[in-house]
Amino acid sequence: MIYIGMDKFAKEGPPTVTKNGAITPIDNCSNYKSFGYNPCRTGFMIGEYFENEDVHIKLVDNLTDTKYIYPVGIRDFGHSIGFGRSSREDVGSSFLDKIPSKPLKDIRENRAKLLVYYGNEEEDKNGDSLFRLYEEFKNKLLEKRIPTENVIYCDANILLKTEFDISDINLIAVNYCTNSVSRYNTQHKQNLYHGKDTDSIENRTLWENSKDKIRSKHFLCYNRLPKSHRAVTVLSLYKNNNLDKGIVSFPDFDMSPYNTVQKKEDYMKHEHYKYLLKDDELISSYENAADSLLKKLPLVLDKDNFMICHSIINNNISHYLDSYFTICTESHFTSRMENGNAIGFTEKTWKPITNFHPFILLANKGSLKYLKEYGFKTFSPFIDESYDDIDDAGERFLAIEKEINKLCNKSVEEIHEWYWSIKDILKHNYYHFYGTFQKDQRRDFLNQLEGQINELA
Repeated sequence: MIYIGMDKFAKEGPPTVTKNGAITPIDNCSNYKSFGYNPCRTGFMIGEYFENEDVHIKLVDNLTDTKYIYPVGIRDFGHSIGFGRSSREDVGSSFLDKIPSKPLKDIRENRAKLLVYYGNEEEDKNGDSLFRLYEEFKNKLLEKRIPTENVIYCDANILLKTEFDISDINLIAVNYCTNSVSRYNTQHKQNLYHGKDTDSIENRTLWENSKDKIRSKHFLCYNRLPKSHRAVTVLSLYKNNNLDKGIVSFPDFDMSPYNTVQKKEDYMKHEHYKYLLKDDELISSYENAADSLLKKLPLVLDKDNFMICHSIINNNISHYLDSYFTICTESHFTSRMENGNAIGFTEKTWKPITNFHPFILLANKGSLKYLKEYGFKTFSPFIDESYDDIDDAGERFLAIEKEINKLCNKSVEEIHEWYWSIKDILKHNYYHFYGTFQKDQRRDFLNQLEGQINELA
């Protein structure tokens, strides 16, 4: 049994419904402000894990003889403890200053554990995570006389416990997007292909009937934020005459929350992806395609607002039914030797799986390996997936580019034949996601929380 301690409840708003009641919690420490906003205001995002579970969400003032978790959800780790995102500028405060006396005393005296929940992000040692600001966070805890053994840090990097040498703060990796995608799609049957709902039956029928219809495009490739690996992917598609063979989105400069580069003249040029490709001659071959591609931007599909992240709720099934595979540009694409490793799976990976799509995965080294360990099947030998073993990000990209070109050089009829030859793999991945994997991930997270509470006994 899990008890969650909250400072306040709202009188109205979307409730979190557990087996023990329905309430609307207000994020703990949500009134903390740094760098112009409230980094601990998440809409009680963690509550998605508690829905319909044996979890008690109580006011901390009413938890007198019960061990509990005191969660603080964050949208930005550095800002939540008062440090700049790309610097170590200290504003001299942190969310710890907003913890009321009752839970603070309980955490100090082994009656509660502080959970710092950054569940929707996975970051490497240079990113916005505990690992970049480990010593700074420990000093903030020391100032508040909070014992590190009663602190839990949680984000979506599944390598939390193996990649980083931290033993005094408890670490829990959580696959937040798995739970969120499954939860949303199950509530909105128009995103499903199984079950008895009219919409899901129609989707399944459309998919099965598409066996007799040649689709118009080879691939699908979504790109909302113009990160370096996405920029070079779209440039590669364009310079290799493959862009028109796919359904592709990509913003123009200043259309998304950040541009990767600061100046418009650097957009899609050398500065945009120099860390990735490194070799000047190679970079020039991509730059040569940039000017003419820029004239085509933005590449807009069904949504033209790149500022808003609606990836989980936006599931355009027609895109999947009109293409054969996904070029999946995940959140991170870096070299382990430079950044440490961060492996996490967002909706970018789960969407092809939940739409019967094979995929080529632009992610960090070992990502396919972990998917297979989770019980999913991938697409070797038709796709040479040895790219997953390459540490250097630039070399990994070139290996992936080779596979993309190989698939795009096949006729759409050949791709159609291959697609339906692996339908059993596609069905396995789909049903494994909904039937086993997401349930296991949810249960594992809750079990770890319960284990942390038991340590207090």
